[in-house]
This record gives sequence, structure tokens and C-alpha cells, in this order.
Amino acid sequence: MVRPRGWHLDEKHILIDGVRASGSLVDFALYMAASAGRQIEAGKGPYFYLAKNESHLETRLWNDAFILAQDALGIPRGTIRATVLIETIPAAFEMEEILYELREHSAGLNAGRWDYLFSIIKKFRTRGKEFVLPERNSVTMTAPFMRAYTELLVKTCHRRGAHAIGGMAAFIPSRRDPEVNALAMAKVRDDKTRESGDVLRRLLGGAPGPWCRCARRSSTASSAPARTSSPSSATTCTSPPRTCSR
Repeated sequence: MVRPRGWHLDEKHILIDGVRASGSLVDFALYMAASAGRQIEAGKGPYFYLAKNESHLETRLWNDAFILAQDALGIPRGTIRATVLIETIPAAFEMEEILYELREHSAGLNAGRWDYLFSIIKKFRTRGKEFVLPERNSVTMTAPFMRAYTELLVKTCHRRGAHAIGGMAAFIPSRRDPEVNALAMAKVRDDKTRESGDVLRRLLGGAPGPWCRCARRSSTASSAPARTSSPSSATTCTSPPRTCSR
């Protein structure tokens, strides 16, 4: 799964009519030209993870790019699949529209945390003390406004037949410190148990599975939904330089 740069970033090495090209489209075009065919031959496909979107109009632009690329390469429409990361407060109010804009290219929505908090701080920074947040590490996914956002994401996806992916467990274990490692594992387990049991299971039977930052935590993360979700639940692990699913 490839994560192109956000729409706000450009590519300084490529100029079009003297203007820097879109970093998003450069990443997308290079991958499609070099790897889409190979992925299809391998029985997979060109899969993308779209971050930093703030509205359905930005998602519509992605869908237009998908259609243009598939037609140019002779690939059937719908071959490209994309998961959209909902990590901004404007996008949280347009999840239905975002799914609609991607249509046959949609692979679902994913909940974020840190950038969602940043988006709230940025959007409401002039609204007074009622929008002042405590130190960010203390604002967990159990905070009422964070829980409401993830519940809405799951409810929206299930209503539209799309996959809902919980927030990434960003706790990183330590290979040298057993105490830190045990604490990280406990946090991952608690985080995923909350998602699958307290939030996701309550909303139409759960979610496709959790996401963890480190592949070594995949068994810990998957143990929680295994107790509360369907047997088809999967764990997605992001461990550079590759992404794996189990």
C-alpha cells in the first residue's frame, strides 16, 4: 500500500509551465507507471492510502486521477483501491461524501489520532479557553470527542458497506528494556480491546481489524478483536519498509 504525499506538498524537481508539480500526483503517477502492472500480474493491485484530505472535493480529485490513470494504462476501472485517513475535523463531517466520491475505488476509512488533534487545535485556536486541550499524550481515544469521532467513522462505514479501520497503535516496544516493552504491549492490548469491545462491537458487530505501528505487536493487537469480533478480522501492521496484513 502506497501513501502519496498530501495535496499541500509539491515536487520541487518537476516543473510544469514553470510551476512545481503536485507531490501527490507525482507519487501516484510514478507508482502507477512502474508498479501497477506488476501488482496486477501478482494477483494484487495498486492500493493507496490517502492522507491529509480535508474535504470530499479533494477526494473527488483523487478519484478523477484514478479514472484517468486506469483509462490511460488500459486497466479496468475499480482496479485501484484506496483507504482514506480521516485525520482532520473538516473531513470528519464529510465521511459519507468521501466514500461516495471514491465509489468503486473505496477500500474504507481509517481513524487517525495525532493529526486529528492537531486539526482541532488549528481550526479552533481562536475560539477561547473552552477549546484549550491538555498535554496531548493525556488526550487518548477515550476522550468523549475522540470517541464520538471514531464511533461516527465506524457507523458511516458499516452503513455504506465499507471497511472501518481503527486508529493505529503507535506504542513502540523496546528490545533492551523489558519494562518498557511490557508497558507498550499492555497499552496496545488495552487500546485494541477498547476498539473491538467497547466501541466497534457495539456498532453493528465490529470492524475489519486493528492497526499497529510495529509488526512485533501484531499478535498482541489481534488478540483483542479475536475475542470480540468475527473470525474474519485482520490486523494491519505498518513496519517500514513494508506493510503487511495478517
